[in-house]
Amino acid sequence: MAHELRVKDRKGSIVREQLLNILLEDSSKKWTDIAEVLNVSDTAVRKRVSKLKKDGVIKKFTIELDPRKLGFELSSFIGFDVDAESYLPTVEELKTWSEVRSIFQTSLDHDFLMECWFKDNDHLTAFLKKLENLSGITKICPATVIQKIK
Repeated sequence: MAHELRVKDRKGSIVREQLLNILLEDSSKKWTDIAEVLNVSDTAVRKRVSKLKKDGVIKKFTIELDPRKLGFELSSFIGFDVDAESYLPTVEELKTWSEVRSIFQTSLDHDFLMECWFKDNDHLTAFLKKLENLSGITKICPATVIQKIK
């Protein structure tokens, strides 16, 4: 499986771990197919998934897109720092930019890291100029993704 999750918790963790790993691999799988793999009923799968959602373990079911097939030739991770006074307005503004796929607050070299998709180098360059002009941004460090490995 592409994503391997290890869960250490109370009784039933082996089935829970297997269920989460199946859903991480393909969250569109039918409950009956998952039940067959886990050797439980599809009702048991539905109940476990329902509980995992209720407990906040599963936040949402989603899909993974291939940006290149959507016309985005460049994926980039951009680390950036923001002055304290501009923290909230800057993040709120960036959340509205169409190129921004995700924003993470980090404990690394930068205050934030964002994943962005771009049509081409010109699009990336224009985005970086726009970002430089955003009030409160103090440092920008882009890194272009060459290949996604996992």
